[in-house]
Amino acid sequence: MSAFTILFAFGLLSFAMRSSLLLKLLSLLVLVAAGYLTLNSYALPLNGFSLTSGVALFEVVLFIVLGAAILNEDENINVTQTIFIGTASVALLESNTLLNFIISFEALSVISFVLVANVKNATQASGAVKMFIAGSIATAFIVLGAAFYLFENHPLNSGLQNVETFGTLGLWLMLMGLFYKLTIVPMHSWAADSYAEIKASHAALLSGAAKTVAALAVFKTFSPFLLQNLEFNAPILVALAIVTMTLGNFLALFQKKVAKILAYSSIAHAGYMLLAFVAVKSAYASTSLLYIAIAYVFMQSALFTLIGNLKENASELSLEDLKGLGEKDKITALIFTVQLFSLAGVPLLAGFISKAVLVYAVVDADLPIVALVTLLNSALSVAYYAWIVKHVYFDEASLDYELKSLRFAPLMAQFILLGGTIYFGIFAFGVFKVAF
Repeated sequence: MSAFTILFAFGLLSFAMRSSLLLKLLSLLVLVAAGYLTLNSYALPLNGFSLTSGVALFEVVLFIVLGAAILNEDENINVTQTIFIGTASVALLESNTLLNFIISFEALSVISFVLVANVKNATQASGAVKMFIAGSIATAFIVLGAAFYLFENHPLNSGLQNVETFGTLGLWLMLMGLFYKLTIVPMHSWAADSYAEIKASHAALLSGAAKTVAALAVFKTFSPFLLQNLEFNAPILVALAIVTMTLGNFLALFQKKVAKILAYSSIAHAGYMLLAFVAVKSAYASTSLLYIAIAYVFMQSALFTLIGNLKENASELSLEDLKGLGEKDKITALIFTVQLFSLAGVPLLAGFISKAVLVYAVVDADLPIVALVTLLNSALSVAYYAWIVKHVYFDEASLDYELKSLRFAPLMAQFILLGGTIYFGIFAFGVFKVAF
């Protein structure tokens, strides 16, 4: 039995459960069991799937993050959908044929659409519709690209083959569709609105867990193609990475809503992740992507769930609302600040190590100018993260201060995510010794 099997079986069973407490408890136990099976290298029991040590490490991290998400949830349907996101993620991460990759990727996308369809107001509905439209366009690119790839008689039930003109066009069309969902500029505009408008806990799952799973799976599947004609592929990837990280960080500087800042920060981090694709010829490329995926899934999940806990309608949480948080709720303010510092790349936190390894991989790939641009972007991002911290600690609260304090379960979820950010900021050896 594998992690996929136990998660899928419990996901189906969870539809019949009515007790929220029992559902959460059993969900956490199932995630622990899935982690145990993964650590003991029980791979997906189907042809076309395999489990490497790097994928196993990330799956365990993913189960921890999903456990924290479940602790934070207050609706049974969201808990069930979180389990199914874990199920599809395992299939996507372990797929080693193009056909399995496409099916698993679209399964994760469909579950994401179902998740955000659980709306409570017009703002969330708007974000869900934008995400659905973007996803539909992306899927069209993926299917069209697969058709061009098949035109050269390449099979889908294996890894990528050496391609010629139509195959190259097809794979790049697929990459454009995948980059659409990874929020790479110029295919990013939907995410700036959707992540900021949908329910904060849903944004945490999609911009944190789903995005990192997709990035790792895309790299695992397409890196042989990118290496095949690096002189053609590398300049395109360099341009996309630089524009994505720069535009994301620049636009975040001018936002007043916290969710909007995090949304543009997410776009910038998609640019950082794309650097691993840029440095694909480096031996450190896969390690750098794995590390930033691990760091990012902890940081992004924590921050979006946190703003959702602070204000019922998280999309309306502004910088002005954060004034006085450091005085009114010291624990929440500290967690918020540490995660922001990690996103900014402060040493001894996971975000610092992940960016350092990425820059090293880029330099190792003989792209020092790209590494310099990355460092400048990281410095630029410090400005808006520090601006948020300034409102938290150095401004007095207004008379109509309305932010809520965290309940026990959401607070435990935040401590779990904080533990991951600190652990992987100090103990890096566990990531460096695995093979992705």
